[in-house]
Amino acid sequence: MKIKRINLNEIVKKTKEKTGVSFENKELLIEALTHPSFRHENPDFNCDNQRMEFLGDAVLNMVITEILYEKYKEASEGILTQKRIYLVKEETLFKKAKELGLGDLVLLGLGEEKQGGREKSSILGDLFEAFVGALYLDKGYEYTKDFISKLFREEVEDLGIEIDWKNLLQSMLYKKGQKPQYILVREEGPEHNKIFYVEVWVGGQKISEGIGKNKREAEIEAAKQAVERLRNDLS
Repeated sequence: MKIKRINLNEIVKKTKEKTGVSFENKELLIEALTHPSFRHENPDFNCDNQRMEFLGDAVLNMVITEILYEKYKEASEGILTQKRIYLVKEETLFKKAKELGLGDLVLLGLGEEKQGGREKSSILGDLFEAFVGALYLDKGYEYTKDFISKLFREEVEDLGIEIDWKNLLQSMLYKKGQKPQYILVREEGPEHNKIFYVEVWVGGQKISEGIGKNKREAEIEAAKQAVERLRNDLS
């Protein structure tokens, strides 16, 4: 790969300083750090990080899946799925890219640079995935797993964070060819301090109910109760 306008050794040095990783294959690192806008403005530059992002997405999902599977042996498939969704979503990857200082390393086109590309969650989220892809190719799976395990330790430890109960319930029922119906059965209290009561029905049968300070809160509680009931029925 012919590289122009950049100092390979300087980028490798800065990457080690910020991330603790010393890449053996410098070209893999450059590919991972190259945003398409840089390649677009430099026609003689023959790579960007889109393919590496594709690989990194798959590796990251596999690593996170394995970490969760090994740590939470009693957790259901649905809980593990929800947790993985949280860990690999754009906001989380943006946070991890910031922690590693990847925004200072990315190669951007001048136009994207002027538009604040180094702080965009979409760019940094994709950049993090590309970095994981390069890490995997350069260091192998076990090194990459260890790196991600340390980086995501805090988020992995908090299993209960951000579980989408309604989506989880829908996923569980979808496998059975069913879907939940949320029914607001009544409201109580004064206008400024109401209590809402919601029931979840599936196939003409009531399976749970929830109470909340608004309709959405009541639906979430009803969905949570429904998920727990379905789990108990299967156990």
